[in-house]
Amino acid sequence: MTLKYDTLILGAGPAGIYLGLTLAKKGVSVIILEQESREKVGLKMDQFHMDAYTFEEFDIIPPPTPGTDEYITKFDITNHYSPTGKIIQKMNWPVIAMRFPFFIQRLIKIAERDGVRLEFSSRFKNGIYDKKKLVGIVVDKNNEEYEYFGRIIVDASGTNAILRRSLPDDYGVETFNIEDNEKMYVIQRVIRWLKPDETHPGTDSKSNTWMYYKNWIAPHFKPNANIFGNGQPGGFKNAEKANKIFLENISFPPYDILEEHRAKTVYRRSPYSLVGDGFFCIGDSACMTKPFNGEGISLSWTVANIATEIFIEALKSPEYISKNKLWDINVRYYKDIGAKLAALLAQIPVAANTSKKEMEYLFKKGVIFSGRDFEDMNKFNELRIGLGRFIKMVLIFLWGLLTRQFSRKTISSMLKYMKISNKIRKKYEKFPENINEFNEWVQSTEELWSPVEKMKFSLNN
Repeated sequence: MTLKYDTLILGAGPAGIYLGLTLAKKGVSVIILEQESREKVGLKMDQFHMDAYTFEEFDIIPPPTPGTDEYITKFDITNHYSPTGKIIQKMNWPVIAMRFPFFIQRLIKIAERDGVRLEFSSRFKNGIYDKKKLVGIVVDKNNEEYEYFGRIIVDASGTNAILRRSLPDDYGVETFNIEDNEKMYVIQRVIRWLKPDETHPGTDSKSNTWMYYKNWIAPHFKPNANIFGNGQPGGFKNAEKANKIFLENISFPPYDILEEHRAKTVYRRSPYSLVGDGFFCIGDSACMTKPFNGEGISLSWTVANIATEIFIEALKSPEYISKNKLWDINVRYYKDIGAKLAALLAQIPVAANTSKKEMEYLFKKGVIFSGRDFEDMNKFNELRIGLGRFIKMVLIFLWGLLTRQFSRKTISSMLKYMKISNKIRKKYEKFPENINEFNEWVQSTEELWSPVEKMKFSLNN
């Protein structure tokens, strides 16, 4: 069986579905192939959060309706607690809490209504190449092989990145695996308070986060219940260990665990190029995650809108769609929001990896871990630190050193990575519009990334 489409998308997650939907609305023929059955799509995670502004910006997807299975609540306040729990930095930012399985199923219905074809239980086997150029893929469906062809083929398969990783080494797109220490392993527990009348951190009107431990409490729709989540790089065992340490340090009243869900999110730089001949990658397969909160849906939708414009133009010609015709996706993304997020990715780990005592001091002084900083990152995708604030920050670092609340090594590392972060941002803002200058750009950019720390498991008590 052979089928051909303008655009073939591998993966029916939020990134792939939204891209398919935007293209179909422009008259492009789209098929999305998903390895899970229709009924199982989206079941790995129950609850998730999205900025309320997302549905205003990407208005082809209506917001969830209160009173439906999908909608949980909307809250405006997130309290960020210091490691001891004694200091709170409050972030004012509207967030909608939703149930992921119902959200995905709604997206599928919207996409099908607007002309996207979706095929489920379709497991990727290999790419199809004509004269070393990608033209299609082979999938296994119920132990039968099917060939699908597309003028542009998109990997939206998630952290496995099964199509991107299968590309030839000389295809112009990096084929790296996303390693365990480049993923956040998230455990999400639905807990019920056994003594709900006693004081506890749960609430239906805000979210509470403990940055040092990477734990959080969020609203849930069941009575006397909350989401109690945490994440750590390296594996679920690290997340379990970290949660145990958290509960040894932060007092919680008794609770039962009603449900548990596990998922992964990417925490590493994106491939230097998102496009190859007849190829594009998006979402987790392209490591598109906001490093300050782990959210990648709105980011992927931003890139999908860019890609849609460029796809439409490229599809006007009957010629094979080479990477040259898709190159502007790289240019427009990396020169703008991609540059900001790359800078944050280089800067945040060194702050997040500070000791318990040092992070407590940063919370106390409102440096990096302040309500203003959290709001700026959500609103602008960057830390806004002008010269005056930078000087004040250095003085706070020095005072911390003198009072033995901050180590010389940490000060040196933070100032070093602020400098590297700024260089990385400027480098991405000069992403080459001329494809012939790309290899040279990669070489010099790789030198900037080489010393950058990764998020690590560092809890001891």
